[in-house]
Amino acid sequence: MKVNIVIENAEKGKFSNLKLCYTSDGVNQNVVQLNFLEYERVFDFTNDLSSVKFDFFLISAIVYGVDNLLSRVIYSNDGWTRNIDVEFPVNNLAAWIGKEEKLKKILDFLTGDIWSVSFRKLEQVALFHPRTNRRQSKIPSYKKDIIISTSLFSGGLDSLIGIIDELENLNAEERILLVSHFDSKSPGPNKDQIKLLNHLNAAYPNQIDWIQSKLALSRRNTIGNNITVETNYRSRSLYFIGLGCYLSPNDKLIIPENGTISINYPLTPSRVSSLSTRTTHPYVLKHTQELLSLLGLSTVIKNPYTFKTKGEMFAKCKNPTLIQTIYVDSVSCGKRGRRQFHFDNPNEIHNCGRCMPCIYRRAALNTVHLDNEIHYGNFITNVSALGDNDLPALFSYLKRKISLEKMKRDLLVNGNIDIDNLTKYAKMVLRSKAEVLKLFKDKGNAFVKSSLRI
Repeated sequence: MKVNIVIENAEKGKFSNLKLCYTSDGVNQNVVQLNFLEYERVFDFTNDLSSVKFDFFLISAIVYGVDNLLSRVIYSNDGWTRNIDVEFPVNNLAAWIGKEEKLKKILDFLTGDIWSVSFRKLEQVALFHPRTNRRQSKIPSYKKDIIISTSLFSGGLDSLIGIIDELENLNAEERILLVSHFDSKSPGPNKDQIKLLNHLNAAYPNQIDWIQSKLALSRRNTIGNNITVETNYRSRSLYFIGLGCYLSPNDKLIIPENGTISINYPLTPSRVSSLSTRTTHPYVLKHTQELLSLLGLSTVIKNPYTFKTKGEMFAKCKNPTLIQTIYVDSVSCGKRGRRQFHFDNPNEIHNCGRCMPCIYRRAALNTVHLDNEIHYGNFITNVSALGDNDLPALFSYLKRKISLEKMKRDLLVNGNIDIDNLTKYAKMVLRSKAEVLKLFKDKGNAFVKSSLRI
């Protein structure tokens, strides 16, 4: 599917209208708008609209929009893989020529599709018009010279732990920049981020700057017809990285994510491609880092928790009192807000208790004796039949005896893992498996324990 990108002059106080244009039936063109909402927050921090960093930010936003635009149900030949053709507009065309294959390699692996990538010179349009009637007192000021590091801040448990650890490393006069994103069509993370930020500011006053971006694809085309979108959001991490790279006033960009989720070892062979997300997979981060270096950018992407399980991250947090007090306001659920997944505990609006992120979270908290099924329902530990959810695959995985050598072979086959760190990754995945198994040993009913032979 060829998607053309049309960029129009911006209205005052708004970012340019980005229109994604494609022909779904071979005759009629669809035009759907990708909206940067409240871009003024970003522009207050950096008025850069022309650098290579900005180009990468714009490309990552377009990727997010296009990925969201093309429903796999409609536009894939096999129920999953799509052929996507995009010409990306950039300011610095000479810098991007020759980088097509590197970007394609990242996108193919990240989304599981086949991308055709090219670049063109960005048209002479006004990308953003600042408002002229803003009071000076309403425009925030930043001391960028004392911002030592930049961290992505999602509202999840991992990013919360990573930020606390980084704050514990700072001197009193140093600051950290937190970079957040949420899709206005899924506003839950916005509330999570604000709530956690209030906790962090109380614990570390005058040490945090926060920039939040809001990006969303319209659910209607420009003539008002509803469109069917793809809700997998695999490309969200690239936009997050693009935003962090764009805003960071220093070279250090932290992406806090436990190694279990980064590797996302498939529970069954059938999940190797379509059901195994790769948002912070080492392959994606490695090739994204190489792309930034090829573009002449000095940003260094760092995940300090590559070889740690979620439980190990929590247990070794550098401010254990704080994390044990505020972790409940973080959300890790992959299905939050979807009421059909919350029927085991209808009063719980954040955690479904059924998805793998919820299970990994519960397992992590169980290792430090903080798991409380009031927040998750009792589905996974008191189930009486496996049904058609994630449990059959999970139980099959937990029952399998997997040696270190077998795990190393599986990781090589499934995930393009760096051979030099293969043993570390394999050991980490096995430790994570043990964390989950311990949750069921500690909390499972007779049926669960019998099914798992524990």
